[in-house]
Amino acid sequence: MRKVGVVLPGAWRRCGPVIAVFTIIAWLVTANQGEAATAYVSVESVGVVAINLEKMAITRRFALRKSGPRGIGITRDGRYVVTADKESQDVAVIDRKSGHLVRRIPIGPKPEFLKFSLDGRHFFVAHEPASEGPPPKGPQTEAEKKAQKKAQEEAAEKTPAQIVEIDVASWQVVRTFSASLDTEGIEISADGKKLLCANESEDSLRVYDLETGGEVRRVDLRPYGSRPRGVKRSPDGSEYLVSLESSGNVIVLDKDLNFLASVPTAAGPYGISFDPEGKHFLVAASRAEKLQVFDTRSRKLVKEMKVGKRCWHFTFTPDGERILAACGRSNEVLVFDAKSYRLVKVLGGIPLPWGIATYPRAYGSLDFP
Repeated sequence: MRKVGVVLPGAWRRCGPVIAVFTIIAWLVTANQGEAATAYVSVESVGVVAINLEKMAITRRFALRKSGPRGIGITRDGRYVVTADKESQDVAVIDRKSGHLVRRIPIGPKPEFLKFSLDGRHFFVAHEPASEGPPPKGPQTEAEKKAQKKAQEEAAEKTPAQIVEIDVASWQVVRTFSASLDTEGIEISADGKKLLCANESEDSLRVYDLETGGEVRRVDLRPYGSRPRGVKRSPDGSEYLVSLESSGNVIVLDKDLNFLASVPTAAGPYGISFDPEGKHFLVAASRAEKLQVFDTRSRKLVKEMKVGKRCWHFTFTPDGERILAACGRSNEVLVFDAKSYRLVKVLGGIPLPWGIATYPRAYGSLDFP
């Protein structure tokens, strides 16, 4: 192999080793800048937006036109961003560094939530073909409830809802779970052996054994409220939270899914997460346009942040210093200080953001624990 050299004149030649050292340092700095912690936002009308979390600035946009991405996650090795795409009825696999779309995996009607297994080797996508539009804006009569329920059951018989399991190594669908009406939030048990799925119209929490693929339990949530959306396990695995959108509360279940408490929230609780220390849990009360903070032990409200319209999902930064909330109808991502809960920045011009997750991973409504 031919060597290519550079002749340095006079003093520059004597300084060659020093220059080389500084050149290597410059390369390392550039590489580190390229590996800055990043938030990825699924933007229904565009694709995916990448936010550099050191600069708190939008740095890249990955186009997924006519896809309608919602659920979003990043593979454990950081190579790929995956999205659950409502309009194109598939999962998009995007190379995180190049931004190129490398694969589409057909799923079925209305894929929405996406969750990785604890080991990161598989991920699960819930889709809700029997969904009949948005939840009711006000109280329904018994006749209206029965009519809506009948229409959903008829639709479910024609197109059963499913939770699809995808293998990361092969990008193949390896298994499906029969689900219920309006599949929503997904969570994995602390031991990695169970999958929990909130079912909005059934007002239930279904539990699946990940070894056999069978349903092992169904928790009726109707005594505590209606329209479950998010489900989140506590960092120590001792409790689960379920947000009940229409009844304005979050319920607390123990590790065996027995009822412990009901916590009143502002209107429309949706995305939920614990903070990195597990001292607080946060609730995106989307209809009230608030992000609420509760003490984990006392379950008392300790702080509220004013947010925009349809802020469903949020995440902490990997260092735990900031909180980012994706506000769909305000077309923005809001950045808060995670200690004072003060608004520090608004990233606007992001049309219809839905989900948000980070790499490296962080606590949030779609990721940790």
